[in-house]
Amino acid sequence: MGCQSRRNIQTNPRSGEVTRPRTCRINQSGLFQAGSFKIARCPSLKSIFKVLPAKPTSATLAQLNKSSMKTIALLLLAPFLVAACSRTKDRTPIIALIDGRQVHKSEFDGFLAARLGEFTGIETTDPLRSQMLDEFIERRLVIDQAIQAGISVTESEIDQATQENQRASSAKDSSPSRRELINDLIISKYYKQVILRDVRPSQEEVQKYIDENQVRLAERAGFVIREIRVETRDRAESLRREAMDGRHDFGDLARANSQAPSSDEGGLCRYDEGQLPDVLERAIRPLKPGEVSPVIQSSFGFHLFKIERKIQPHAPDDKRAQVESKRSQLIEELIARKNQEAVDETVSRLVNSANLRVIDSSLGFTYSGRLGHN
Repeated sequence: MGCQSRRNIQTNPRSGEVTRPRTCRINQSGLFQAGSFKIARCPSLKSIFKVLPAKPTSATLAQLNKSSMKTIALLLLAPFLVAACSRTKDRTPIIALIDGRQVHKSEFDGFLAARLGEFTGIETTDPLRSQMLDEFIERRLVIDQAIQAGISVTESEIDQATQENQRASSAKDSSPSRRELINDLIISKYYKQVILRDVRPSQEEVQKYIDENQVRLAERAGFVIREIRVETRDRAESLRREAMDGRHDFGDLARANSQAPSSDEGGLCRYDEGQLPDVLERAIRPLKPGEVSPVIQSSFGFHLFKIERKIQPHAPDDKRAQVESKRSQLIEELIARKNQEAVDETVSRLVNSANLRVIDSSLGFTYSGRLGHN
C-alpha cells in the first residue's frame, strides 16, 4: 500500500527528518505528501516522529514502519478522511453523519465543484444537488471499503490519470478536481480488484442472452436513403427539380427544407424491407443507388427519396462472420450488465447497512434524495 519497504525509509542526518518513497512522504512539520500533492497538515503525525533520534536504529525504524503503516495508507488513499485535527478547523456546517463521522458542507461543495466545474452555465437546482449529495455519500462508503480492503494508488497512477483526464488536466495539487480524481482511481481499483474480480456469466446465461437477442444477429435486406418531406406538392416538385438539375445537393436540400425528423442529418435514414408504409416502399424499391423518386403523397405529407445504397442479405460465409462478431458484442453487453448489477448491489448493501443522517437544515437547499433525512 504505497509505502512498504523498510529499506525505503530515509533520515536526514542534520534535521532528523524521516522520509519515504515518492509515493508517500511525511516531513518534519507533520505534512503528509504524495509528491507535490499536499494532503493534510496534522500535528498528531508530527508526534509520531518526535521520539526519533537524529540517526534512528534499524529496530526503531522497523517499529515505526509497523505502527504508522495504516495511518499513512489511510491518508494516501482518502484525503478527505484525514486526522481529526484538520476537521476541527472546518467551520462550515455539518450536513451529514456517516456512521457517526461528520461531513462538512465544504467537503460536499468541493465535490460539487469538481463534478460540475466542466459544465459552464449549468444551473445547480435543488434536485441536482440532492442527486449529487447522494452520490457523494455513496462514494464515501465505497472508499471506506476500499481502504479496509487495502486498495492503494501510486503517484505515477495519479499523474497518468491526470494527463488522460481533461477534467483534471488543469487541476493542481490539492484542488477539488485532483482530490476527486484520486478518489475515482481508488473506487475504480476497488471495483476491479474486489467486486468484479469473479463476476463472469455462465455458459447458460450467455446462451440465454443470445437467444433473447436473436433478431440482432441477422442482417435484413433494406436500403439507406435520404428523405425530404414537405406539406405541399408544389413545394415538393420544386425541390425535386433543384435536386435533378444538380443545382443543389439532395442532402443540403433536406437540411434546409425537410420537415422529417432526419432533416438535421441531411435526410439520411436506414430502413429494413417492410418497415416503411407500403405506399412509400413501393416507390422506393425500384430505384437504383443515386436515383431520386417522384413526389409521393402519404398521410404525413409529400415525400422525395434518394437511394444511397441497397442492403442485401449476406452470403453464407459473410453471414457467419457477422453473426460471430455480433455474438461477441452481445457477450460484452452481458458482461457489462452483470458488472453494473454487481456495483449497484454493492452500493445498495453499503447504504442499507450504514447509519446515515442527512441534516437538511444545514444544506442550504431542499433535499429530495434517497438517503436519511433529519
